[in-house]
Amino acid sequence: MRHPRRHKGRHAGPRTRLSVGEFAARIPLPEDRPPRSMRGHLGRAGVRTLARTLIAAAVLVGLANLPPPTDLPTGPFVVQSPTPAQRELMERFDCSSDGFGDGSAPRSAIIREDGDLRVVSFDRGWQVYTGARPHALVAICHDPPH
Repeated sequence: MRHPRRHKGRHAGPRTRLSVGEFAARIPLPEDRPPRSMRGHLGRAGVRTLARTLIAAAVLVGLANLPPPTDLPTGPFVVQSPTPAQRELMERFDCSSDGFGDGSAPRSAIIREDGDLRVVSFDRGWQVYTGARPHALVAICHDPPH
């Protein structure tokens, strides 16, 4: 079994113990400056807090004013102008693309699936809306699917 080598640096060998008085004598004390009062400590803390708050506010304002990215995703949430086929389906099933304000419960939905429009149950339309299923929700309807 090999023993680890001892280095020959500053801490090689046993350390000498200092008494409390010798230890206190080694600590440099600022003699020209009186101890800071509580008001001084609170003042410095307030200035630091104010400076950090101003920096954080400037960063947040800068981030909020960034222009939007040019390559926006074209996923299920893209708003497209209604086609004649979409308008005809929406009229036939009494649909709305932005919800019903009267609190009535929808019974079906229109989704866009690979470029085609399909009338499906409201449950399936909800799954598309929440992202649990692929495709895009186009509208919700009062009439049930046929």
